[in-house]
Amino acid sequence: MTDFSTGAVSNNQHFAETEARFDALLKATSDVIYSFSPDWSEMSELDGRGFLKDTKEPTTNWKENNVHPEDLDLVNQSIELAIAEKKVFHLEHRVLRADGSPGWTISRAVPILDNEGEIIEWFGTASDITERKNAELQLVEARIKSDQQKRFYETVTSNTPDLMYVFDLEYRFTYANQALLTMWGKTWEDAIGKSLLENGYEPWHAEMHEREIDNIKENKQPIRGEVSFPHAVLGKRIYDYILTPVLDDDGEVEAIAGTTRDVTDRKRIEESLENSAKDLQAINEELAASNEELATSIEEVAMVNQELILAQDQVAESQLAFRLAVSAANFGTWFIHSTTREFITDARLKELFGYYEDEPLTIEDALAQITEEYRPFVASKLENAIYNNGDYDVTYPVVGLHDHRFRWLRAIGNLKVDSSGTFSAFTGVVMDITEQYLAEAEVQLAAENLSMAIEAAGLGTFQINAIDRTFVASAKLKEFFGFDPDDVVPYEATINQIHPDYRQQVAELVELTINEGGRFDTEYPIIGNIDGKTRWVRAIGEMQQRNGKEYFTGVINEITEKKLDEIRKNDFIGMVSHELKTPLTSMKAYIQVLNYRLKNYEEEFVIKTLERADLQVNKMTTMINGFLNISRLESGKIDISLQNFDIAALLKEIEEETQGTISTHELLFSPSSEIFINADREKIAHVIHNLISNAVKYSAFGTKILINCDTLKDEVTVSVKDQGMGIRPSDAIYIFDRYYRVEGEHMHSISGFGIGLYLCAEIVKRHEGRIWLDSEYGVGSQFVFSLPLRS
Repeated sequence: MTDFSTGAVSNNQHFAETEARFDALLKATSDVIYSFSPDWSEMSELDGRGFLKDTKEPTTNWKENNVHPEDLDLVNQSIELAIAEKKVFHLEHRVLRADGSPGWTISRAVPILDNEGEIIEWFGTASDITERKNAELQLVEARIKSDQQKRFYETVTSNTPDLMYVFDLEYRFTYANQALLTMWGKTWEDAIGKSLLENGYEPWHAEMHEREIDNIKENKQPIRGEVSFPHAVLGKRIYDYILTPVLDDDGEVEAIAGTTRDVTDRKRIEESLENSAKDLQAINEELAASNEELATSIEEVAMVNQELILAQDQVAESQLAFRLAVSAANFGTWFIHSTTREFITDARLKELFGYYEDEPLTIEDALAQITEEYRPFVASKLENAIYNNGDYDVTYPVVGLHDHRFRWLRAIGNLKVDSSGTFSAFTGVVMDITEQYLAEAEVQLAAENLSMAIEAAGLGTFQINAIDRTFVASAKLKEFFGFDPDDVVPYEATINQIHPDYRQQVAELVELTINEGGRFDTEYPIIGNIDGKTRWVRAIGEMQQRNGKEYFTGVINEITEKKLDEIRKNDFIGMVSHELKTPLTSMKAYIQVLNYRLKNYEEEFVIKTLERADLQVNKMTTMINGFLNISRLESGKIDISLQNFDIAALLKEIEEETQGTISTHELLFSPSSEIFINADREKIAHVIHNLISNAVKYSAFGTKILINCDTLKDEVTVSVKDQGMGIRPSDAIYIFDRYYRVEGEHMHSISGFGIGLYLCAEIVKRHEGRIWLDSEYGVGSQFVFSLPLRS
């Protein structure tokens, strides 16, 4: 008994330490932690963390207090789906914050299941994402404005007579204005995404433009040319075109924009002038030469004018695009004059530094709002960019002059120089990155805290890619499996280190979790790769999504000492129980012989003493059989002998037996027709007897006990209902655990070791059935088990 007690104390201590660590983790997180009853009707005490309303005791009106009325139906639907599928509840919805204002949260709750897979509690977290959602709504508004500006731009380009278009790097058209579509005689759907050949260009013409595009990609310089092309309505026309590279932020070509102008009429005029000149040449060579020179000059002037028009259009387009981008992103802009060093800013930049729109703002004023520790750093970066012709990109915190608001800003600038290399202009933008900066810092802190918690707990971690089974293991996990920390360990290598008796079972559970989801929680022995040492581990994991990919992630904890203690304990219980059974059998025989020989004995005291001795021997025999059955169950030596039998007939036999042995209560068996099942008749009888015995033990004399048998779909259910003391919810979740007994003053007079219901649950589980409890404290309890209907 000393070893057993010491083991129990150690287990309790380990449980207390684990609970303390878990409590510390809950207090360290900034998220709201909550728990619900299995049907979500009641929420436990809630610490709202300043985000939601606190509750000092369990409540059933949590939806009215915390859920936004317009999202109530959505939340109810998600709860019903999560309960029905016994899966993780995950939802983004609106809430009523602690001050009554609306907010947003991401709520995620995990179902806690009992040994039969039934939900006993929901445990989850709620994160405050109000600021992020508000930012997203602002981004949507900005995108709407951007789309509006894009429509304005499309209207302008589609109504110009010039042909405007864009190629991707594979020579396909990604944009064409209405004038170009009219020239082709095609619709947008027929033309966009098509190549030059597919849009009617002759092979020589398509190859020419493809060579030009290749040249632009290589040299990043525009190309201009002239070519003829058949117009869908006007026939053959002559066009003057220019192809210009579109560069990305890294200065690489990402597309080619083109503009083409119909110069047919101009060409005809030129040809007419040329013909006239030839006619006049015969009369006056000098005049002809002058005319030719004049025509050439006119052409040159026209080309220069055309280039000027195109350049002006490009400048206007670039300015428009820049203004749209700055407005959509809510950037502040600045400009430093090359001669006066005047600092010119827009209203948004002044706002970011806490200035009013009509207030002057100098470089020195702006630097003064930067926090003291960053001020010299930013000033040196600015001077370095000005004097060394460099780009400017720096992040720093500021405190607004008037609003005293703390912000993190990112400033990006570019120095412009003239042809001689002299500083001509310094321009840039400033953006508010406070939320992004703080969010990244918070994520990094949370990751560090989690890493420390895992390291402190001595846990190994793993990640398996659901697609290609790529396996990533921590150094601690590699140590468990007998590998060096620097070893590259594939998934198959870890599976091969699992004990052969458990290897296939664990591999199948992993595949089941990856393919169907759910929680992975199992214990198994492993054999070290190098040291050959056998260790017991417990692995817990679940499926997660990151960046659009699915991963099976989890932790592994070594439980060797705990498992060996359990094995030694079970061996000891089995040995002691077996050794006790032999003398008890002899004692039972002696009592039976004495009862037979003294049946006519007139001494009442002797007769009653023998009856009490026989009763105590029977109790001891029942208890020892229970311990032996537990030992056999956990060592895998108990057999389930399946046979087809009528469970209604079995209940009838039990009814007849109990009529002669139980007179303290009124046992009512509901009549039932034949129900044949394939099961171990003796062990199912043991389950029913045990449930009836418990009902008698825990209910008052003279009360009724109802025993019922029925079929439901593809299973048969047997229930035993009493009018006894009932069981509290806090005890009900552990009622089928091994050695668990309900504590309380009313329990002192009731004998038991907490093994009967555990044995019942294990026997039902071995039959692939279910067992559960419905109880109301102070009213009574109903134990129910179900078995599959099969032959």
